[in-house]
Amino acid sequence: MYVVIRCPGCRTFTYVDRFQRWRLCPVCGEATDVSRAQAYLEVDDYHIAEKIVDRLEEYLHTKKRSDLTEDEIAELRRQYASWLRSQIPQ
Repeated sequence: MYVVIRCPGCRTFTYVDRFQRWRLCPVCGEATDVSRAQAYLEVDDYHIAEKIVDRLEEYLHTKKRSDLTEDEIAELRRQYASWLRSQIPQ
């Protein structure tokens, strides 16, 4: 399981293993205490986490905003849960 978080220094999205305690930002080098970072989403696979991180960065850049709203985070989680349910063979 991986958690999508943001670096508190440069605000870059990244992901960590949910049991990892610290994350060194690959962009600015800041060490992030994972337990204190806001968790945007939990995903099963790091490939998916990478794609989500890329899409979130692209979304904020396109919208020229600094962060997601609480409603957007809730919608992101809802869409991911819906996608997961669609992956289960019937």
